[in-house]
Amino acid sequence: MTSESDSDSEDELLFSATQIRPSGPPRRLHLLTFLSAIGGFLFGYDTGVVSGAMVLIRKEWGLSDFWQETIVSATILSACLTALLGGVLVDRLGRRPTILLASFMFLLGSIVMAAAPGRVVLLMGRLVVGAGVGLASNTIPLYISECSTVEMRGVLVTMNNVAITGGQLVAGLVCGGLSTTSGGWRYMLGAAALPACVQLLGFAIMPESPRYLVGRGRMAEAEEVLGSIRSPHHQLQDEMEDMKISCRAGGGGGSWRRMLTTPHARLSLVLGCVLQATQQLAGINTVMYYSASILVMAGVPDTTSIWLASVTSSINFLFTLVGLFLVSKLSRRSLLFSSMAMVITALLAISASFQYISLHPSGNTGPVLALLSICLYLAGFAPGLGTLPWTVNSELHPAWCRAEAVSLTTATNWIINFLVSATFLTLVNLLGRPGTFLLYALFTAVGAGVLLRYLPETKGVSLEEVEGLFTDNRERQRISSVEYSMLSGLEEE
Repeated sequence: MTSESDSDSEDELLFSATQIRPSGPPRRLHLLTFLSAIGGFLFGYDTGVVSGAMVLIRKEWGLSDFWQETIVSATILSACLTALLGGVLVDRLGRRPTILLASFMFLLGSIVMAAAPGRVVLLMGRLVVGAGVGLASNTIPLYISECSTVEMRGVLVTMNNVAITGGQLVAGLVCGGLSTTSGGWRYMLGAAALPACVQLLGFAIMPESPRYLVGRGRMAEAEEVLGSIRSPHHQLQDEMEDMKISCRAGGGGGSWRRMLTTPHARLSLVLGCVLQATQQLAGINTVMYYSASILVMAGVPDTTSIWLASVTSSINFLFTLVGLFLVSKLSRRSLLFSSMAMVITALLAISASFQYISLHPSGNTGPVLALLSICLYLAGFAPGLGTLPWTVNSELHPAWCRAEAVSLTTATNWIINFLVSATFLTLVNLLGRPGTFLLYALFTAVGAGVLLRYLPETKGVSLEEVEGLFTDNRERQRISSVEYSMLSGLEEE
């Protein structure tokens, strides 16, 4: 009788403990992701707000096509350069200090732009904001990925993309609301200072990435941080051992030369660059930066075009939320290639709609077709091609060169972004509007063909195991033997 009651008591205690100690991720991981994603929001806001602001600035200051392209592209060029620098900073300073630096750049740049007395100071403000964008786009997906569990990595990294498109949506709404206000563009550009302050203050209490700490030999601190962002029932020691083995197998860190001369690291780098390049060659930031201008080309009045540009931002945001759901349901490859197929179809539709406008310049049919084609484009782009280049690149590369590889792939994104944005109006003059979007469709198809052939599936693969995706059987056996010997050494210690 006593044994039965003891057994019942043990069952009750076990049940009670299970109820009190949930197995889900702790709040700190969610808070970490939220504060990190503010950088994504600022990224989206500062790249999206220029679409509506430039309509007003061009009219007020009488800007030429050259100056409009220069101001729009300045942020992109600056982001490209700082993304390359970010690979050094995240390894030397750490992930957290680099994100804090990005927040400061967003804050400073927003103030400079809002107070700009002329086009030169505005250009300087755009360059400073671009530095924040480059550091944030490089570091935040890497930081979230390294802090996440294998199961939640895709969703949490995609949250940063949700924040990016949310920032673009808010930018569209702010631009629409201030489009008739005197000097409204100053408020549009300066509003980013508030979320930048929130991230700057919030990140002061956030931890460093545990994988970065292991790489620097700070094991006790890494274990403490990992324990604070994992559930009570998580196999903490197993994950710590995997990190230690991966770090030691990588020789204590990466180098640019080693990354470029190691076949499987080089292949992952090339694929990451192709993935990011294809995202930009599809013309997404042409649509986002120049959406208001594109609709003006289609015959829509200035103020109306700014409001309709916020509609396109809304669609981009809503379908990124769809991507947040799909990334946990579908494989990375399935989601990516279905998205690319829709994007190619939509680009052909945009091209056809502008061809229709050229043949039938009067009437409302042409502008409606252009708007619907852009909406179809965003509905196809946002869930897959919009989110996965960042998600896949945060998990595609070997641990020992991940920071360097992510900085190079991010820089590739910004280089192509710069080239596409800086040449859009020029291409329109040379090829015409139908020919320009037809060219983007061709670029997207070529990128899809390369990725379909070579890109591996990364869903469900831990960051410590990803190196095996690119090695042949002989190489895998060699790596496994090295890891086994290191594991034995760790057990002896």
